[in-house]
Amino acid sequence: MIMDDLVTVATYSSPEEAYIVKGMLESNGVPAIVVNDDNLYVPVFNGVRVQVNASDASKAEALLSQNG
Repeated sequence: MIMDDLVTVATYSSPEEAYIVKGMLESNGVPAIVVNDDNLYVPVFNGVRVQVNASDASKAEALLSQNG
């Protein structure tokens, strides 16, 4: 899986939420990564981002809106 030209499709307050969404996207054929999940002891002030390839962004956004 080559990930380049990434765009953020969602931002969460915890890594757990972001990984759930990452799994949902990947189970629907959209490769995704989670960014800013490296420190579980310090609050993440900018949020934990889920990113996908720019070419998959519209599909990812549709899946997110369908699945709440």
